[in-house]
Amino acid sequence: MSDLILSYAPTLHLIYSTPDFPLPDQLTLTRRLQASSKETPPKTVQVNWQIRNNERALGDIQFFGSHQVHLAGLANPLPPEVIDQTIHTSLWQPQIKASMRQHLSHLSLVYTGAESEPIEKMVALYQTAHAFENENLLGVVNPQAWTAHPPADFLSPKKIDSYRHQIPFILWMGYVKFFIDKQHYWLVSKGHHIFDVPDLAYFIQPGETSGDIINLFINIFYYIFEQDITVTAGDSLTIGEGGTRMRFSEVSEYPELLLGPSGTLVIEKITSQSARD
Repeated sequence: MSDLILSYAPTLHLIYSTPDFPLPDQLTLTRRLQASSKETPPKTVQVNWQIRNNERALGDIQFFGSHQVHLAGLANPLPPEVIDQTIHTSLWQPQIKASMRQHLSHLSLVYTGAESEPIEKMVALYQTAHAFENENLLGVVNPQAWTAHPPADFLSPKKIDSYRHQIPFILWMGYVKFFIDKQHYWLVSKGHHIFDVPDLAYFIQPGETSGDIINLFINIFYYIFEQDITVTAGDSLTIGEGGTRMRFSEVSEYPELLLGPSGTLVIEKITSQSARD
């Protein structure tokens, strides 16, 4: 499982409040997966368990013909370093993060199917998560994006289908702060590589807000992803009429924190002064 995760495949960890995680049978999984899609429910679902008991599970689930998800469950919490890099860095309220940190078991879902579209890969993972949802589910952890979120209604069939039309950035992307001092910090996106888009970094100064920069990240992501263009260091970009002009550069410091699997571009707003420089 660790080799799959290290290969940067789309991955979710479902975390539960009890030491045991759900292990529905083939019929139940088929019904739940069929219920998870409003558009084209899978006609056939094939589940192959190599290990299936209350302490450990290992298997694969195939559906929609091209989708395959590798399953691995343990009656243990996630490793502390994974918790710190996902739940701790997520943007949710402290009480929600505290609840997720108290989980006692987890079930990992890794996309290993033949689908090429990244949004469909993520939708397939969320459909699988819906099939394994129960009253003990505390959260969904996305290690590739350094984030996590509570289940809420994010696993409902209606919500899952909506992700095809509007990417849920708050769920699928992470936005992590690396402080240099109390007033200055790097804000960097995580998870863009799943969509073959470079991550983005910005050095926030006093008077600037992370919310504005996250919106900027989202606009740039959409531009690169939807237009299927390549942006490299040295390029400049203006989004929208009268928008702020930006320049992209390479990561020159803290690469161990800022660099993503598909690379990271540093954004600098071009002012009249910086343009003269």
